[in-house]
Amino acid sequence: MAAGIPVIASNFPLWRKIVKDNQCGLCVDPLDPKAIADAIDFLVKNPKEARKMGENGQKAIKKYYNWSTEEKKLISLYRSLV
Repeated sequence: MAAGIPVIASNFPLWRKIVKDNQCGLCVDPLDPKAIADAIDFLVKNPKEARKMGENGQKAIKKYYNWSTEEKKLISLYRSLV
């Protein structure tokens, strides 16, 4: 996501939520080679949509998934444990 390219992620619940909420890529069954190939094919055939997904991913990293944001969560967790 930080690289500005769309992601193809495993369709595990957490990853699916991140990708869907940020509209930054596609989720597929990691054990289904055809689904993975179809996702790659979709991104290649739809460069404008792929570019937008990449941009969305970069925005999400800057806004949500960075050390400044995660640091607060981690420190809060540590404080709750002590």
